[in-house]
Amino acid sequence: MRRPKLKKASKRMTCHKRFKIQKKVREHKRKLKKEAKKRGHRKPKKDLGIPNSAPFKEEVLREAEQRKQRREELKQKQKLDRQKELEKKRTQQKNKKDGGEVMRGEKKSKKKQKLKSNQQIAKNSKKHFCQELRKVIEASDIVLEVLDARDPLGCRCPQVEKLVNQSNGKKKLMLILNKIDLVPKENLEKWLAYLNKELPTVAFKSATQLKDRTVQQKKHTKRHSVYTELTRSNMCYGSECLLKLLQEHSAGKEKAIQVGLVGFPNVGKSSIINSLKEMRACNVGPERGLTKSMQIVHIDKTIKMLDSPCIIAAPSNSALVLALRSTTDFDGENSVNSIDAILKHCSKQQIMLHYNMPDYRNTLEFLTLLARKRGMLKKGSLVDTEGAAALFISDWTGARVSYHSRPPVTWNLPSHLSEQDAVAALQQFNAQDLEEGNRSTIKDSRYPSPASSILFQSPGFTDGITEDQDLPEEVLEQENIEGSEDEDEEEDFSEGDERNDGESNLEDMEVENGKIKSDKTTTEELETKNANVEILPTGKQVDIDKTADLDDAYDFNTDYI
Repeated sequence: MRRPKLKKASKRMTCHKRFKIQKKVREHKRKLKKEAKKRGHRKPKKDLGIPNSAPFKEEVLREAEQRKQRREELKQKQKLDRQKELEKKRTQQKNKKDGGEVMRGEKKSKKKQKLKSNQQIAKNSKKHFCQELRKVIEASDIVLEVLDARDPLGCRCPQVEKLVNQSNGKKKLMLILNKIDLVPKENLEKWLAYLNKELPTVAFKSATQLKDRTVQQKKHTKRHSVYTELTRSNMCYGSECLLKLLQEHSAGKEKAIQVGLVGFPNVGKSSIINSLKEMRACNVGPERGLTKSMQIVHIDKTIKMLDSPCIIAAPSNSALVLALRSTTDFDGENSVNSIDAILKHCSKQQIMLHYNMPDYRNTLEFLTLLARKRGMLKKGSLVDTEGAAALFISDWTGARVSYHSRPPVTWNLPSHLSEQDAVAALQQFNAQDLEEGNRSTIKDSRYPSPASSILFQSPGFTDGITEDQDLPEEVLEQENIEGSEDEDEEEDFSEGDERNDGESNLEDMEVENGKIKSDKTTTEELETKNANVEILPTGKQVDIDKTADLDDAYDFNTDYI
């Protein structure tokens, strides 16, 4: 027989009963409110935030955000430390159970990873950049110093030119004036006349996008003409003149000549090689210090091009020079100082017209206006001034802003060059071919109007570092610390392996497992304590939980005048 289905009890009730329950609930709540009033307990007031009339509102909010970020970073660091400790303990336990065979394989793989990381750190170090730069200069027969046409004097390094001239005529030095399409035509002609008095100078405009060889440039038919012409911005100018001079120099030599390109970051060393080769042979981008080591590119049977890392600007240079010529990417900490230095060397009206913004009183106001215009806002609709500063610097180091500097009125031979060196350098290349080549490149390329280009006051020659010994001690210490930390970790790891291989008895295992358990309890207690502790720059330890209310608190009852 089938079981009869049991019906669920109905939740319906009479209206009288329902209203009675609701009445009792209301009375109970009223009673609780009365008791709370007697006790003096009130609802916590809603945080209204900082009023708009309060002075330094943005600074206060920025400080609060920075504190919050510091706390989060500290917590993440502690979390990573905990994970590392736990991983070490787990590996130790596994080694004792499985033996030393598995551990040897893991040891080798970890060593390989650490070696790779060490190599990456070494490649990014300034010491490595100096070594590679010297290697390129020593290996090359002709050294091409690449200059930005917008500020040619600021891109010249006296130390590099002096180093090349010390070879007693074995190495030739030539200047390449790149990015000629970003300066007015008259200004370019003046700079070529000025620089050709000291060293042979070639006007050059590298191709931004390399053309496809399969596409025909012009295609004519009887009925209609179809033009598949590449834009002028993607064309290269000055390559014929440069190759002609280099081929004349290599004529009658058995081996191919080696031509090294040197210069400060973002002057276009790699893009010149790509333009001559007519293909993407070297990595190119707006990022500073993209080329880490020497690269050899064969242009033809007679010419080899050597790409080098950028020259390191000496820390003794001004804030303006370090902002435009430093090897590392822009750091937002000293953003206001570096951008203030650039704005001081330019006309205020021209910058207002170029960025299409109203009058500004100081650099911070300029960055806030720029950030609002570009829509660079942080959480809570705060203006991202650091992001705007990085964008402004990338515009000036890249090819987005057209600005120009005037050559000095009176020509004087620089102190690092002698008259003999200047005369010898000019005699080594055919002056007539150089003039004709520059004339044709000036005629072919397109230029901005003088009104649209910003006038910039050049700071003069930029001091560079060519030897490891000239690097400041702080930089060398940081690089040595990074290397020593990795070595210490490897030593500790190898010592732990030797100890684990020697232990074999089960009794010892049990004792050690007991120790590990006790260590876990102690480490967990320490971790909970350390998670709430913040170490200040002075070395003092502060409890975050205690100071959290004080840090984020803001007195809204104070009257501001």
